[in-house]
Amino acid sequence: MEILLYVLLAVLPLAFLTLSIYSVMRRFMAGQSKKSVLIRHFVTVGMVCLIMGVLAFAVSAAPEAAADTAETAAVTSGLTQGLVVLSAALSMGISGIGAGIAIAAGAPAAIAATSENPASFAKSMILVALGEAIAIYGLVISIMILGKF
Repeated sequence: MEILLYVLLAVLPLAFLTLSIYSVMRRFMAGQSKKSVLIRHFVTVGMVCLIMGVLAFAVSAAPEAAADTAETAAVTSGLTQGLVVLSAALSMGISGIGAGIAIAAGAPAAIAATSENPASFAKSMILVALGEAIAIYGLVISIMILGKF
């Protein structure tokens, strides 16, 4: 049972994400709107993350009930360390993507507002800094995750 969970943990995300990308490309070629296709893709990616979280929880809980041999302890330690590093990487990566999206929307608007009224520079930069704060929060969370391990 434990080996099946490890195989699912490795194969399932690759299969779902590959099929999702294939579906996105096929729907783009069929002429569907980009917005609906991308929403469907992000929902699929979210579901994959949810399923992977449940599987990771099941895998990490399974060895605790098993016999405590040195081999099982080594596998559990390696898996735990891998999941901790993966969660830190995901928190930093996703917050960086979010910050990029926020800055991509806010910076051109700030430049346009400043070109029309130079007195609005400070107000505009606050909005851009809020977008950058998202990445800083992700960095802090990933440092906290790595610090607890």
